[in-house]
Amino acid sequence: MSSKSTLLPEKDQQPKESSQHQLEMPVHKGTTKKWVKFAARASVTAFLFVFLLKSVSWSTLFTTLVHAQHAWQLMGLAVGVLCIVLSSFEWHYLVQAEGIHTDLARLIKLYLVGIAFSHFLPSSMGGDVAKAFYVGRDSGNMAGAASSVMLSRMTGFLGMLIIALPSLLIWHSWFASKVIVEFLLLSLLLLVLISGAVIISLCLPKASSCLLLKSRWIPKGAVITAMELGQTLGSAVRRPRSLTIAILFGVLFWIASLLNYYGYAVALGIHAPLFFYAIAIPFSSIIAFLPISINGFGVREGALVYIFSTIHISPSSSLLLALLMDTQVLLFGAIGGCIYLTMGNHAKH
Repeated sequence: MSSKSTLLPEKDQQPKESSQHQLEMPVHKGTTKKWVKFAARASVTAFLFVFLLKSVSWSTLFTTLVHAQHAWQLMGLAVGVLCIVLSSFEWHYLVQAEGIHTDLARLIKLYLVGIAFSHFLPSSMGGDVAKAFYVGRDSGNMAGAASSVMLSRMTGFLGMLIIALPSLLIWHSWFASKVIVEFLLLSLLLLVLISGAVIISLCLPKASSCLLLKSRWIPKGAVITAMELGQTLGSAVRRPRSLTIAILFGVLFWIASLLNYYGYAVALGIHAPLFFYAIAIPFSSIIAFLPISINGFGVREGALVYIFSTIHISPSSSLLLALLMDTQVLLFGAIGGCIYLTMGNHAKH
């Protein structure tokens, strides 16, 4: 009896250790894969910045910055603040359309917190996820909060096209043919992705219910969450009035974004017509959307240098313009980080 009692715990202990090891392995693999992706993006970002900085004249860069007009810089910063307010208005309307009641000031704060998450925690929760999480936690409607964030991205993109496409049609002679083709192809690619997301959202509830009934391997909690999000996003797509107003806010946001860049450009002595920014800024933003660097850093700057070179703007000036915009975003992110730290433990968890 004593020998059996000593052997049984050893036999029972081995499967437990094995099962624990099996549970830990997927987590370890997922963490490793995440860090490998982050390291790859960080390498691309570093390479692009090194390449850009080596291709410009440092003396010209410094001289241009010293002689920048401070009044226009302040105007650019003020319009940058307006961009945040307009984008928050767009998000606020979509949040209200989901039946979530929250004030605009709260959303502006969360918008800044989202910028902080995106730029200072690139390997952790993204800005959009953070915004959806806090609104969903406060309201108890996580699916509606996620839907509002997704729709704000979509309506913002459509607002950009409303500005860019007519500008391209009217002033196409100002742009190189390869820029026109590349911009149209990239826009078409995003339109296909957005259309696919909308179609999936409409079909997801039915497909998810089938999976919930037939599949034993897919977690029921994940399927139920997918069903709720699909139903919420699908019902939102069926509200054309809400989407139309949100798109109008998206148009206002992009107009402010063009003026934001234009103010800094004038401060640096870059003389390009305002309508040129209606293509240059969306072009660089779409390219920065590609997941090949950290938050688009390096890619966005390279795209701006490229498109401004087509109208004979020096790489030093256009790169400095991009760096000023990066500084503005990092400033807003720092403010968002301070807001996050002052939200309190109850608000953050």
